[in-house]
Amino acid sequence: MSGTGSNLAVQTSNQVKPGRLNLPPTSIVYWLRLGFGILAGVVYNIVGFGQGGVELGTLALISVGIGIYAVSVILVKNILGYGPDVLNGPNKHVTIGMGSYIISMIFTTILLNTVLNPNPS
Repeated sequence: MSGTGSNLAVQTSNQVKPGRLNLPPTSIVYWLRLGFGILAGVVYNIVGFGQGGVELGTLALISVGIGIYAVSVILVKNILGYGPDVLNGPNKHVTIGMGSYIISMIFTTILLNTVLNPNPS
């Protein structure tokens, strides 16, 4: 069999920082964004932004989502110190985990809204 190569990436031990659950920085950022998405959904429902109607509730969810995502970007870049060299890309500190953030935020918002307001008027 000829060596055609593989696109499978191998993680080396120098990409894992000890003391942080032995996870690579990309995994830490991913799980952090997932948690921040859940936090955004909880904040949205606890503060009660959804009580103003569909239009205002949607704008409030988008605003809360952007605000908390901005906090997560600041946390990843400035506090954790994961820049382009650590995450292997120029904007990876912004884009890693964006989809999971949005999905978890929407899921948490819908779930909590259903539990907290079972019979909307």
